[in-house]
Amino acid sequence: MPWILAAAAAIALTVAGGVWITDRWNADGDHAAPMTSDDATATPTFDADPTGCLGGGSRDAAMVLAAQDQAPHTSNGAVEVAAAVLRWMHQYPVPSVDDIDQFEQQLVASSSPYDLASAYADDPNTSGSLVPDGTPFHLSTVPGVWHLESYSDVDAVVTVGAGLVIDGELHPTFRMAKTFTLTWADDGWQFDEASLDRTTEELFAIGTPFTGGC
Repeated sequence: MPWILAAAAAIALTVAGGVWITDRWNADGDHAAPMTSDDATATPTFDADPTGCLGGGSRDAAMVLAAQDQAPHTSNGAVEVAAAVLRWMHQYPVPSVDDIDQFEQQLVASSSPYDLASAYADDPNTSGSLVPDGTPFHLSTVPGVWHLESYSDVDAVVTVGAGLVIDGELHPTFRMAKTFTLTWADDGWQFDEASLDRTTEELFAIGTPFTGGC
């Protein structure tokens, strides 16, 4: 089935005077299950702390591919790729058809059934309707945070959050969060699944800030 993005299933929560974004559904359209104590233990690997900007400041497929190429086979490498995917995925105008093809061919694990092009066609507003339709926006990891949910040599589950930049201005309170499952392959970390295992409020309460961001 088409990949359900935040635009199709997001709600805004007012917290301490601000608005937080949270997905209501996982990629299969079911309620996302919260992490439990029985889930795999997050075992971080201590190389370079995640910057949130690996691959550069652009928001095209080349940036995500560069992040994949540069990210080490570590938990921090997985965090960097997740941040790159989040920044690329949520923007308007949406990624080009060529960029979507590159992403799906080189960055999506073969086990993933997602049809990103169809999801964008169904609803190109991936802001969860916080941004009016047709209004340019993208995400910035400058105010962003990350949290490692679980890690092994073959896969990683990472929740990353970022701020919305609307018409070139970083919004003071609008934030977005998404949980990514990544799989290690010969060519680096690959995207396997997107869901929401934590609310945005929870993530920004417990998350580790990126060291740089873009």
